[in-house]
Amino acid sequence: MDLDSIIKLVRENKLDLENNNILKSKEFEEYIKSTSKKLYEKYNLKQDKLKFLIDKNIDDVSYIKNDTIYINLGSKNINKGNKLKLILGYYIHEIGHRLFTDFTIRDIYKDSILSGNLSINSLEFCDEELYENMIKFKNYINNPKKSGKLCSLLLFIYDIIEDSRVEESIYKYLSNYGRLIDGLNELRDTQYNSINSFEIDLIDKDKFNVLINQIICYIKFGKFKGMQDYHIKNIDKIKKEIDESIYEEDEIKVIDKIHKIIIILWNEIEKYLEVFDDVYKEEIDHIKPLISLEIEENLNENSKITSTIGNTNTNGDICKIIKNKTIKDSIKKDLVKSENEDIMEINTDKNASYKSIMGREKEALKLKKSGKENNKSDDSINKANDELFDGVYNNSLGKGIMKLRNIKESENEQKSDSKLVSYGGIHKNIKIKVHRPEFTYEDKLNYTENNKKYIKAANELANKVLPFLKNEVSVEYSKNRYYGTKFDASNIAKKDYRYFSKKNTPNESPSMAVALRIDESGSMKANNRIEVARATAILIWEFCKKCDIPIGIYGDTADISDIEDVSIYSYSDFNDQDKDDCYRIMQIAPKSNNRDGVSIKYVAEKLVKVDADIKVLFIISDGKPLAKPNYKDELAKEDLKSVISEYSRKGINFFVAAVGNDRDIIKDIYGENKFLDISNINELPNRISMILKNLL
Repeated sequence: MDLDSIIKLVRENKLDLENNNILKSKEFEEYIKSTSKKLYEKYNLKQDKLKFLIDKNIDDVSYIKNDTIYINLGSKNINKGNKLKLILGYYIHEIGHRLFTDFTIRDIYKDSILSGNLSINSLEFCDEELYENMIKFKNYINNPKKSGKLCSLLLFIYDIIEDSRVEESIYKYLSNYGRLIDGLNELRDTQYNSINSFEIDLIDKDKFNVLINQIICYIKFGKFKGMQDYHIKNIDKIKKEIDESIYEEDEIKVIDKIHKIIIILWNEIEKYLEVFDDVYKEEIDHIKPLISLEIEENLNENSKITSTIGNTNTNGDICKIIKNKTIKDSIKKDLVKSENEDIMEINTDKNASYKSIMGREKEALKLKKSGKENNKSDDSINKANDELFDGVYNNSLGKGIMKLRNIKESENEQKSDSKLVSYGGIHKNIKIKVHRPEFTYEDKLNYTENNKKYIKAANELANKVLPFLKNEVSVEYSKNRYYGTKFDASNIAKKDYRYFSKKNTPNESPSMAVALRIDESGSMKANNRIEVARATAILIWEFCKKCDIPIGIYGDTADISDIEDVSIYSYSDFNDQDKDDCYRIMQIAPKSNNRDGVSIKYVAEKLVKVDADIKVLFIISDGKPLAKPNYKDELAKEDLKSVISEYSRKGINFFVAAVGNDRDIIKDIYGENKFLDISNINELPNRISMILKNLL
């Protein structure tokens, strides 16, 4: 079975993922690797080898060793949802570690705890009880008979936070790779659903393990499951430290925040640790702490989500490029004590500010270095497929030169686009990031094979509309214009301000431009919404190309953060028209939240600048604007109404499409006359035909 056959079976949903012979085949490995081939090339990295294991005796699903990503298809965790998507989800998660994680920090953190050299001089609390917890925590760290037990718990929390940080980086920097992002979404959904609510978990587990599961849930997904303020003291402080740790760029500050989480929860943690025996080794002149394997096993057995970071070794191969950070040769201060640092002394004056008075270290410890992994992968796609795969990235407007936008280019475009328009006070400090999605060989095959009926429908729509366009060309005046040399009094009844006719120049056709904005929020996954949206985009793109109408297709999501910035996905751009844009449309997928006002304004502003008499903007959304910190409900609805009103006055004709039960919400926000029902995709050509005929 060759790669083409695998892709065909995937496309037809006929790939037998219970057949171990298929899963262990070289061709299946090639298929999974093909989804990341361009990602590695983009950052000039050797692609990792991929090795599938089938071992039902271990639950570990994935990890990296040297130049190979291992995925255990025998794990029960990979059989809880869409298996293919879960494989892709674990695959991109490990690639994320390869790109963004430098485990020299983790190694030094672990060694510093066990050697008694961990510096904790940056911690401070103004709350007396937490200050006392901090003293107990430091005493535990400095006790060589007990520090190994605490080390196991600290590394467990560290690993879960690092997993979450990696996934956030994937969403932020690798969002163009839709197939892999779709897999990560499936993985995260499956993990979230596996976590029980606080009250249900209490039936089978002790309170501390239940608490740890809730902490994991909040670290990974930003919310607790059924745990309320009264269940645990200082819950808001815990949430604050977790939130800040996920988006903190400085790894040492992340460790400080982990320590603060432990201190806030110290009463529960100390009781838990004391259940287990101290683990250490008495040597001639000192006591050597040892990692508590018993605690590691207990945490892994009782936690619904665990990390395999302990089995992984990477150096964060591109984090310094993507994040514009310099990976220094010396570790940042405050993680490891300097040789001259005295044993910790704490100011016990209760009237003081409860600050550590340990001296700051003067020298930094050199980072360990490991050689860059440049081993060549033995896997390769056959020559014919390789040529096709590479070919899909050629831009017809650029003389066949591959045009892949890197992160810096995207940021530059963001700065440029953000100057186009003022987005208003409700969107203060929101940034816009523009991405040009990439597509794969599989997307190219799937587009032609899976969308024949939509391409046929586009032809039918073009046949219905083209006569009206030609009819307009044949007459001396183009009617129904917002401006012109001739006033048509009969059009006043329409109340759409298109009261004029314009004299056509020789061979001039009435110009039209069409834009499509697609909500790519997570809620679009339900009720087949995103599939209908993608089909609509394909139909409209094919129609516009057949009628020589400029077309812009943009998706968007609000990135996950405390203040959710907006990512715009330019599938077909007015300023960069490409015959291969149709394949990019295959990357449309549900992502995170939605800040509709910003995205619609962005697309509307792009459309306003197109030189055309008639401008149509189709919006596909589930009608529920939602983004942090406060973009929702009436506030968001009023923002949307304001945007629609503003750009309607600028000559844009809005039509807002809904699928299924979203119709009432759409009508409430955008108005009855702008509503377009696309529940039945087969009726869409007729509906669009009527809209365009009325506008011409």
